[in-house]
Parts: sequence; structure tokens; C-alpha cells
Amino acid sequence: MRLLLLASEGGDAQRRALHGLLASARARGDEVRMLAPDREGKLLRDAGIPIESWQPGGLFHVLRSIGALRRALDRHVPDVIHALGWAAGAVVLGALPASAAARTVVTLLDPLREGEIPKAFVERRLPELLRRAAHVTCAYETLAREVVERFGVAAEHVSVVPYGVAAALPPGAARTGDDGPIVGYAGGAEPERAWEIAFDAVASAQRTFPAAQLRIAAPGSAGTPLRAYARGRDVRYDVVAVADAGATAFFGAIDLLIVPQGRDGLPWALLQALVDGVPVVGADRDGIGDTLRALGTGLLVDDDDAAFAQGIVHTWSAIEGARREAQGRRAAAIAAFAPAQVAARMTTIYDRIAAAATSPIPLENDD
Repeated sequence: MRLLLLASEGGDAQRRALHGLLASARARGDEVRMLAPDREGKLLRDAGIPIESWQPGGLFHVLRSIGALRRALDRHVPDVIHALGWAAGAVVLGALPASAAARTVVTLLDPLREGEIPKAFVERRLPELLRRAAHVTCAYETLAREVVERFGVAAEHVSVVPYGVAAALPPGAARTGDDGPIVGYAGGAEPERAWEIAFDAVASAQRTFPAAQLRIAAPGSAGTPLRAYARGRDVRYDVVAVADAGATAFFGAIDLLIVPQGRDGLPWALLQALVDGVPVVGADRDGIGDTLRALGTGLLVDDDDAAFAQGIVHTWSAIEGARREAQGRRAAAIAAFAPAQVAARMTTIYDRIAAAATSPIPLENDD
């Protein structure tokens, strides 16, 4: 099968989903080509994926983006087009004729952020464009409901498909010490509001447990601004540089993970903690609330520092029970988010779209 993948700018969750899609497509011998922002382009070229970057200046410089898409289709007629992200989906579905939508699947991982797509376009065109897609996958249930209820996409054309996360810790390798709590926060690339919640929550928890400290997982480039932000704050903390392969160094060295609402609707760190059996305190928002409720684990709180401080104190006060619960739900989390399982669900959608399409993708508008 010939697959053309297109990606918008996105956070960690979108990057991991993109790499998972590429890995599964290549594993089964699909011919894959890629359109992505420059930042992703560097990563993917290193992996040997044929790629053409979107023009600089943002995906929604629409004429440039459409030009890149049409040039790609001139050279490579795909069986399936997969657009990852709101903006990529809007460009694909808006640039090509309606008949091409019969080959298009759109994957949404995050809520639609204000300013990501012009408001007038969202109100006037986006519902119509999403309804053209052969299928829309969403990372969590609340987002799928929004696609159906707000944008009018038929429920039978919408699926909940999270991205895949593999366990980093072997069974029994989660931290078991009683000299904490060591509170993990994996948001080094998030907006400062999420940093503030993490630092203030741990500072408040220190009044009850003076030994509490904050351990932050961050990409290497985020360490410097994080340290500048933390300067002068009376919170013990350290920063662990975490790449995809380095998750063990972080998740094996924390007592619990706090997950404020950040850029990603379903943060990768939440799924990683669940498959590794680490207790979680999460904001009752978006995919965080959906996922913890579905698995019956973790503690959901309001998305503010006071609520997170109470959640840290509550969880550490009964840490043995929290650890047993997290370990007990680990198998269910691994089954739900195993990369092979997620890839199989997406492959089923690809095959159905490819089998239903009967003609090449035309470039002239047939509306």
C-alpha cells in the first residue's frame, strides 16, 4: 500500500504518534512518503523516510502548503492519505476535491486550540471539511464526542484510537522508597502556567512532607529556561533529560506523576506512567480524565496548584495502596496502549479505505 502522511506542528504526543505510524507502516512493507514541518523533517530524514517539508512560516500559509501537497501527489499517487492534526487535516481536505476525501483519514490528538486555525475558517469551513473525510480517529473519548457533536461528523466515521506507548520499566522496577515523595512532572516543553502548577503544588506539599521534591522530565533544550524559571523558588527539584529511549531513568525514579493540563490533550507521560505502574495525580480535563476513568486508577483533581498539592499529600499518605493499584492496572494499560495493538487498529482503517476507493486521486476539483 502507498501511504502519504501529513503532519501539523504538534507537541510530544503528536511526535510519538507520527513515529508510531511510520514504524508500523514500514514494518508491513508499505511505501511511505511524508509531508511535515521542518522540525519533524530533520528527524524523519535521519530515519530514511522520503520527506518534503512544508514551507517555513507555518502550516496555515495555505497556498504554500497546498503547493507542497500537490507536488507530492504529482510524484506519488497514494492509496491512503493520512493527515495528523487539525491543521494538516484542514489543508488536505480543503485542497483536494471531494472524491479524494474517500482516501483520507484524519487523526486528532489534541483539542482545537484558539488561534491554531483562523476562527472564521473553523466556523464556516471546518465542519464541512471534516465531514468529507473517510474516517476521523481521536486519541480519547471527549475529543471524539466533540468531533461528532460540534462538527457534525457521523459517529460511524469516528473512532477512538490512542497512540502507542511501550512499557519502559520491567515488572517490579517502579520506585518503592519511603524517603519522598519524589514528584514527577514531564512538562519541560509546556507553557509556564503548567510549570507554575507543578512548582507551587510541590512547595505546598512540602508543608506536610518536608522531604517532598520535584523531578522534571524535559528535552535537553528545555532545561535552561526551566532552571531560569525555578531560580529563587524554594522548591527542591532536578531536571532529567529524557529522550524516547531514556524514559526508564525518569519513571523508575519517581513516587508519583502529576499531570496538569498542558499542550497535549492526552500527554505521553500519562500513558507512560500507566504502562509502567506509577501512581498518577491528573487534571480532570480532556484525555487525562477520560483515560484514568477508563482504567479505574489514579486520582483526578482540579487543574490548579492547590488541588494538585492536596492530591500529592493524599497519594503519598497512602502510597502503598496507590502503588498496588497502579501495578494492578498496569496490564490493562499495556493492553490498551501497546504499539502493536494501536498499529493494528489503524491498519484496519487504512485497508478499509484503500479497498473502498476505486479510482486515482484527481487533482482537479470535482465539487
